Amino acid sequence: MVDNIDESRSSGVALAAAIEEDKDKRGKARSVKPLRQLWPFIARYPFTVIAFLIFLTLAALLNLGITEAFRVIVDCGFGDDKSVSENCSRYALGDIDQIGSYFKFGMVIGLGLALFSALRFYFISVLGQRVITDIRTAVYDKLTRLSPEFFERVHTGEVLSRLTTDTTLIETVIGSSISFAIRSIAVSIGALIWMFFISWKLTLLVAAIGPIVLVPAILIGKRIRTLSRSSQDNLASASGRAGESLGAIQTVQAFTREAKERSDFNDAVERTFDAHKKRILVRSFMTLIIFGLGMIGMIGVMWFGANEVAAAQASGGADGLSGGKITQFTFLAFMVVSSTGFLTSTWTELLRASGATERIMELLAEEPLIKAPESPTALSRTEGTIRFDKVNFVYPSRPTEQTLKDISFNIKAGETVALVGPSGAGKSTIFQILLRFYDTQSGLVTIDDIPITELSPQDLRRQFAIVQQNTPLFSGSAMENIRYGREGATDADVIAAAKAAFAHDFINKLPEGYQTDLGESAITLSGGQRQRLAIARAILRDAPILLLDEATSALDAESERAVQLAFEDMSKSKTTLVIAHRLATVLKADRIIVMDEGRIVETGTHQELLENKGLYARLAELQFDGALTR
Repeated sequence: MVDNIDESRSSGVALAAAIEEDKDKRGKARSVKPLRQLWPFIARYPFTVIAFLIFLTLAALLNLGITEAFRVIVDCGFGDDKSVSENCSRYALGDIDQIGSYFKFGMVIGLGLALFSALRFYFISVLGQRVITDIRTAVYDKLTRLSPEFFERVHTGEVLSRLTTDTTLIETVIGSSISFAIRSIAVSIGALIWMFFISWKLTLLVAAIGPIVLVPAILIGKRIRTLSRSSQDNLASASGRAGESLGAIQTVQAFTREAKERSDFNDAVERTFDAHKKRILVRSFMTLIIFGLGMIGMIGVMWFGANEVAAAQASGGADGLSGGKITQFTFLAFMVVSSTGFLTSTWTELLRASGATERIMELLAEEPLIKAPESPTALSRTEGTIRFDKVNFVYPSRPTEQTLKDISFNIKAGETVALVGPSGAGKSTIFQILLRFYDTQSGLVTIDDIPITELSPQDLRRQFAIVQQNTPLFSGSAMENIRYGREGATDADVIAAAKAAFAHDFINKLPEGYQTDLGESAITLSGGQRQRLAIARAILRDAPILLLDEATSALDAESERAVQLAFEDMSKSKTTLVIAHRLATVLKADRIIVMDEGRIVETGTHQELLENKGLYARLAELQFDGALTR
């Protein structure tokens, strides 16, 4: 589907660099060749494509035919030459001596044009919507498969821009611009041929007018695009700043910075207005030139044609230009000029869509860093034994900083192990590696003595339930957020998990109970309530290995104690790893692993570590004011 893909680009580094490079110059490509990469998506719907081409052809023919209808009306309906009337019998719908017969002919042509144009519009619009839906689905499918390392290097907002803005550009082109461009080309070619047969002299005159109109349009159009880019950049800056301010409105108001934010936004939108005003002025000037030159040129051609008609009538030539032919020629010439003018603006849209296609295809060409092996080891449900053997790890985004250094430990099935230590010691990285969001540079990690690289990432991650410190939740109801832990869980299962997480009572107090919409990222809940929902989600998952990353940090003392009891009950049948800064939450752990600067510096029970008088004892003394160390 995508040509010339560099298969070495599997880490996202190259794409990250490309996105950062074009972020500030998002626009058109140098050619329309990248649009060819859309063909595999379009070719899935041959019936729609064929129907569109048929009705496009018919609409283009009748578009030209409507000019013939005008000629017939003028020559046959208004002409008083009987010889002319005799040649009009094939066009008359009724009595050839009645002018209405020729108007009826024109109405039939117009009705056919309207019908086929509507069908052309329908099929190309449906095709455009279908293709863009498939592209968006393919892009989002790819994004959900990419490794976290990719999003570590690439701004999520830029990726979403590709998913929305770039696909919208492509949608515009497929759904309308390409259709109009093909129609304009077909109509222009047909009109020029027809014009040549009516009068080659007038045709050459119209051809001479074309460059006079197009050259200023192209030159001024470049200036308009520059000004449009400036206004778009200013608007993007204003919108971005407004988004940040509104997203942190409480912080803005707490620091009484409302006036400053309003002033900054006002300055940005005023700059946008100034850029738009300049663009409007230039565009108005271009309209003046194009319409002025175009109208003068067209009237000049008609003047010449009128003289030709007068000369033909004076000489009595039967084969000369008639009033109807001049009318037809004028309409045909107008079609050529207007279609050509339309193509100049459409060309810019095609180039912009071409650039958007390149960016979209870069995403679709990207490969995840973490992949399933060709023949993964089957694993339905693990017992829960975990082993790290001399593991070393460096985050790709921080290649000079080694996060884990020669880490080795064993965890038995059903054991509860706590990871403690200062921030940045590498505790959360242990979880990232266990879930195989990243692969280690060296060393071995196994689950039930199976290297995790021999498992598919999906099978591996099904063995874990995790409660994270930042408690990511989603828009939707409380029921949906808890059920996120196990698809297909019954309402009773969800409620049982909520009760175990001590979330049932506050959920019942919500306006619609478990069906209450919690807003984007469950923003309507307090930190403690959000954390209890996340805990309920992990309880519902019922995985053999439980990962708790500061799982009770947002809870009050009473709720924390209750949830701790729930975790202790869960831990009896699960392997549990706990990251905690508050040492009071890990006192009952079977074992505590103390980390510092990416290394394991101590291992033991709470009491053993206190007796060692090492890092753990110092941390405990700071937290407990010496009460547990004496």
